Amino acid sequence: MSSCITLKPSVLFLLLTLCGSPFPQHLLADNIISDKRKAIHINTPVESLEEETNSTPAETTEEIWERWFALYAQEELDDNADSWEDMHDALQETIAKPLNINAATCEQLEALPFLNSIQANDIVNYIRRYGAMKSKKELVAITSLDEYRRRLLECFITIGEAKAPTTAFPEKKHHQYTNELTTFVQIPTYTRKGYNDKYYGPKYKHWLKYTFSCDKSIKFGITASQDAGEPFFSRYNNKGYDYYSAYLLIDNLGPVKRLAVGRYKFSSGLGLVVNQGFNLGKMMMTQTFATPSKNVIKQHSSRSEQNYMQGVAASLKISKSLIFNAFISYKHLDATLNDDGSVATINTSGYHRTEKEIEKRNNTAMSTAGAHIAFDLASLHVGVTAVATHYNRPLVPNTSAIYRLIYPQGNDFFNASIDYSVTRRRLTFSGETATNRKGKIATLNSLSYYLTPHLSLTLIHRYFSYLYHSPHSNSFSDGGKTQNESGVFLGLWWETKGGLVVDGYLDIAYFAFPRYKVSASAYSLDTYLSAKKRIDKWTMVAKYRMRRRQKDFTLDNKQKTLAWETTHRTTVGGEWNSGKWYSDFTATATVHCFDIISRGALLSNETGLNTKRFSIAATLKYFSTNDYDSRLYSNERSPLYTFHMPAYYGNGMRYALITKWKPWQGATLTAKAGTTRYFDRDTIGSGAEQIDESSQCDIELQINIKL
Repeated sequence: MSSCITLKPSVLFLLLTLCGSPFPQHLLADNIISDKRKAIHINTPVESLEEETNSTPAETTEEIWERWFALYAQEELDDNADSWEDMHDALQETIAKPLNINAATCEQLEALPFLNSIQANDIVNYIRRYGAMKSKKELVAITSLDEYRRRLLECFITIGEAKAPTTAFPEKKHHQYTNELTTFVQIPTYTRKGYNDKYYGPKYKHWLKYTFSCDKSIKFGITASQDAGEPFFSRYNNKGYDYYSAYLLIDNLGPVKRLAVGRYKFSSGLGLVVNQGFNLGKMMMTQTFATPSKNVIKQHSSRSEQNYMQGVAASLKISKSLIFNAFISYKHLDATLNDDGSVATINTSGYHRTEKEIEKRNNTAMSTAGAHIAFDLASLHVGVTAVATHYNRPLVPNTSAIYRLIYPQGNDFFNASIDYSVTRRRLTFSGETATNRKGKIATLNSLSYYLTPHLSLTLIHRYFSYLYHSPHSNSFSDGGKTQNESGVFLGLWWETKGGLVVDGYLDIAYFAFPRYKVSASAYSLDTYLSAKKRIDKWTMVAKYRMRRRQKDFTLDNKQKTLAWETTHRTTVGGEWNSGKWYSDFTATATVHCFDIISRGALLSNETGLNTKRFSIAATLKYFSTNDYDSRLYSNERSPLYTFHMPAYYGNGMRYALITKWKPWQGATLTAKAGTTRYFDRDTIGSGAEQIDESSQCDIELQINIKL
């Protein structure tokens, strides 16, 4: 007869510590609890965790998330630039007001584009099981988070109390008010040709943004923006700024989970019917699974003049597992009209600089109403969405080109869908199937599986009928539209024991109906592979992407046929960071093959210093490409709520200097000067945007005050 001795976890921990043995990760994750938190490292005293403050080093909040954002955005900017700019603004707002990790919900965590539903649930379940986190270092116990995402998440969270306010109007002693005012002006040292005879306004771009919040349950914001060349208190504009936007957001007002008044964004499901948030690109899908949106209503606080609703939206909590969301919207649009007053095209640039642009301003109205009901029970989610849209002028596109035959036509549109997801341990299945009033189908389905905590696979299938139309859809695709596409995507994410993070994908798409520059059915192939590794003070990155698309090619006898257009793009880089000083080196090369072969290369370095009150960064880039087809993108540090990632082509250099100074707590003054100099041309741009110089220099000034 044998006997078994059972040791309590605390005794086992003590014995292993005295013996100097390494502690198994699974025992660490499941058994060790000390003062409602885990001891993350055997050799890390509890006292050292308690001494860690909630502040994040300057290099973490400033560099890490910008580097991560640039890593993905610069490869996919051609496909959805507006979406990436919206994402940048949303993340910037979260950085300014980070989440309290101990009070954050799964919905709030899933709103961060680098976290998937499994990781969000793992974080929430960890806090429920072991109590409030005492240190950001505890994130290492979330085994589904790799080191790269752990460091990234630290930028967006604080360690606060576990209990959050339950109503929008808590007791007076708990009130916490925040006011934030940001002003920005861009001053060009050059003059574009259009200012001589076409543009009605000055050449300066400027905007201001004000936000008020109370206890993170009440939020009000207003944004006023003026693009360069638009009249300011002159000509056809006597209201000052060309663009004004305001919103009021209230959370937890009795049974009303969220109420939005003014301009807001509404999203549901996987975006087949309505998605006014950002659309995650393919590279993001290797680490963030496609799951139905639970952050249905958000404020519209960016300077984007598109992709928002205007009116009222509310989210009502009917029961613990049942949420009802509804909205109504009425807004004006810019449009190019036909001779009979119908709409030829909807204009989305937002520019009102010339007589023709001003004539198109707000000449069309769109009314929209919709609802979404969601049922969530444990690992099961089911939602139903219905949206009706009416234009006061009929859409009548010019169908002389064959690819325009499938453009939406008429005044009224109706779309409905059902979205669903099931999570079973490390397996997640999710999707959405939608239809329009003509019964045409769009469906997107995703299957994600964690083979181990450090290896996951994602499979996504989509089918969008070429006759499916939805005015507000924005979903995962290769062609940029939720229409005329079917395809299969396979993504992989893997973290090795040595800390090497590898992710990649293979995507094959088919387009049944002709498209722009493609006069027949066609295919596309997209592959991507990247590797990231942190070694002491260095973070190394290497990535490769090959993209192949079929498009029209004219033969010698002037007949058209389909040929493959192929683009290869390779990037290698390394960032050295000592805490205060950092330096980032990147080299990118591209080869574009179609009728001819064109090549391009870009070398970039950014070096900077960060202290509590002052930071400075210098950027130097050299680029050389054969033509626009071999263009390259490169991110650059900019003031708050601004996004700078232009296309570089031709031969030239870019150099910029940005400084930030905090004269007192809550105030940040930013100044930036940047010059792009070309060696292969005497003028820059064309038409009204032409600059009769070989270089262009912009000065940017910003003041940000928080009280």
